[in-house]
Amino acid sequence: MQLVLLAAGKGSRLNLPITNKCFAKVYNKYLLDYNLEMFLACKLSEIIIVTGYNAEYIKKYIGNTYHGVSVIYVMQEQLLGVAHALKIASDYIHEDFIMCLSDELFINPKVNEMYCYFKDSQCDCLCGAVKDTIENIQKAYTMDLTIDGTILQLIEKPQSVFNEWKGTGCCFMKQTMLTVLKKLLPNAKRNEYEMGDWIQLAVNYGLKCKIYPIADANFNINTTDEILLVESYFANLKEENH
Repeated sequence: MQLVLLAAGKGSRLNLPITNKCFAKVYNKYLLDYNLEMFLACKLSEIIIVTGYNAEYIKKYIGNTYHGVSVIYVMQEQLLGVAHALKIASDYIHEDFIMCLSDELFINPKVNEMYCYFKDSQCDCLCGAVKDTIENIQKAYTMDLTIDGTILQLIEKPQSVFNEWKGTGCCFMKQTMLTVLKKLLPNAKRNEYEMGDWIQLAVNYGLKCKIYPIADANFNINTTDEILLVESYFANLKEENH
């Protein structure tokens, strides 16, 4: 299982010493470390990091291995969407893989359980999902689902939502998803290769795409206010546990 971590985002609204989203800190720990450590239990064979802004800082910080797992770097010169980043990385993907965004933070992630379900269910794509508010789902993507969690339709940044499930940027995928990716065209509105369009295309081609409850909650970190929100969430959890 390979991990493809997308870490090309600039993070200009975060006022960081190093301008890259993955170096945002929550409780003095980088998002980059939160997301890499989360997958170490999945028996990773290799980590592929898609870089962009200030890539040299990521390379210097991580190096060629992470906790004994080999790391390679791929440069995304133009930020043309999540699926575009995977297009760039696709030549280096040679087995089942995990796609993860470096600017998301998961609360009580159940990644190992998701990994086992992915292996047993024979899904082509297993999307991590969390229950969330309508407002937060509208910032991500909504999915029309069958009773067993099979995705029928997926809409990115929707005006209205299908249910309480919010899609995240963490997905477990088979190489069949890369075959579909080759057929993906840029989104007509934004002229970018978007994750939602990619998964919807896979559904249209008859691939098995499902959701899995990956965590109790998750946050996409774009601003300093969102960091404060996450830290407040953690603080409330600690109070509840006491």
